Amino acid sequence: MPGTSRSNATAPKAVRAKRPPADPAQPRAIPVLLRYVSCGLLSVASGAAWRFTLSPNAVGIVTAFAGIFFLLLGFLIGGVAWYVRDLRIRARTPERMPDERLVFSFVVFVIVPFAVLAVIGFVWALALLIGVH
Repeated sequence: MPGTSRSNATAPKAVRAKRPPADPAQPRAIPVLLRYVSCGLLSVASGAAWRFTLSPNAVGIVTAFAGIFFLLLGFLIGGVAWYVRDLRIRARTPERMPDERLVFSFVVFVIVPFAVLAVIGFVWALALLIGVH
């Protein structure tokens, strides 16, 4: 029937389903998104645990840094856990985990949160030295 929306319905199923193989060096969108979500959930849980257990009622310069530290610590712990998982996969089957993916995982989920924590710590120490209340 001309004009139907299923114009490729007569093609064999094998031809329609044939796609180019995915490049293992490129991180897939869904697993990377799930990594961000899981690290974010760990971060929020860590921050909430700090807020509801250790934090004082009044937030000052020291307690503000502690809150930020616990938030980033959750993300950092999640990132290290994902990186260790990637290393274990690489040890078992090296072809499943290319070098580019390991570097991506390490930089994005370990180095960047640590660098953000270092910059925030530097600004906090500077504010403490200046005497901001």
